[in-house]
Amino acid sequence: TSKDTCASTAAADVGIGPTKVDEVIVIFKAYVTRVGEGPFPTEISPEEAEQMGIEEYGVVTGRKRRVGLFDKEFAKRSCMINGATQIALTCIDRLYPECAKVNKYEDLSQEAKDYIEDIEKDVGVPITIISTGPDLADTIDLRDEKLN
Repeated sequence: TSKDTCASTAAADVGIGPTKVDEVIVIFKAYVTRVGEGPFPTEISPEEAEQMGIEEYGVVTGRKRRVGLFDKEFAKRSCMINGATQIALTCIDRLYPECAKVNKYEDLSQEAKDYIEDIEKDVGVPITIISTGPDLADTIDLRDEKLN
């Protein structure tokens, strides 16, 4: 993007003061992708990404994206900078195809649950929304459960 995308800037850009924001939800993909050069500590080989079913291509350029594993240190820093109170985790179905279109947490595979809980523990912010597919209905919403 060509714009600073931190939570405080987003609020300022639309004229909302910091005391009017109760929740900050950061959105992370269950794995990381990049286009172009630069450091990428969790990068995996294109072959491994293909084998895992998580290879991607840029929408505009069509360039193959570099793929990496979830970067907990980056996520932790992003949550700290943004004052995150919640995490929305997308593309869990890409890592765990058996979880595609699931909309109840208890119906996720144990492996997917362990993955989610490991991120929560290491990052220190609850994952309250989990995307399990491309449609809005492919969402697990745990906000009532975890925040009340």
